[in-house]
Amino acid sequence: MNHIFMMKRTASELDNIIVDIEFLLISVIQGVALATLAANAVGPISNLQIEYWLYISSAFVLILIFWSQAIIHVLSFIDWPFELTHNFLYFLTSFIEVMAFSHMTKPLIWFMFMFVFVLSSGILYLADLIFIKSRKVKFEKIPSGKVLYSNILKEQKFSLAVFVPLGLLFNLTAFFLILIFPKYFLEQKFHIFLAILQTLLGIAILIKSIRSFRQRSDLIKRYKLSS
Repeated sequence: MNHIFMMKRTASELDNIIVDIEFLLISVIQGVALATLAANAVGPISNLQIEYWLYISSAFVLILIFWSQAIIHVLSFIDWPFELTHNFLYFLTSFIEVMAFSHMTKPLIWFMFMFVFVLSSGILYLADLIFIKSRKVKFEKIPSGKVLYSNILKEQKFSLAVFVPLGLLFNLTAFFLILIFPKYFLEQKFHIFLAILQTLLGIAILIKSIRSFRQRSDLIKRYKLSS
């Protein structure tokens, strides 16, 4: 009995270490993204370049989405052993995010990087989906675990099937519209309408993310109390 207890305690301690590492990683990489956003937002804000304020808003919403999604993933299914591929993709996606924030006053380049960002996010979601499926046995030991696993799997598939394709299509369309019709979208500043749509899409995703976070938190609480 003591041996089994010690094994469970060791596994729990290892899980806590992994969670702490993930929280630190997420905080650092999104902190860098926020610092980059702040540095590049100074010019447009102080010079009253209102046409770029929507890009700043969209970028800030993106940070909130990335951070909240990453946190809920950690709380939901991240445990021992440490998954390097998952974290490498975090670094890659954040790198692209920072590159995009560095070009928010250049709409064509901005939407190009946003397309690549969504693409890398899709790869990250796919990798996490595989990771989630590998944890199925762990969750199915108790009823509350089954309910939690079902919610995790459903939300992950929804993001891959809806948000990722929608983001790819939107940013690719915006990129080609600016590329083909620069007179209208750059000289006449019609790119503002694209920025408005992007901001609204981001807010819609953020609202969905907040609702999912609340629901998931309740399911995680029930699962932890039962296990």
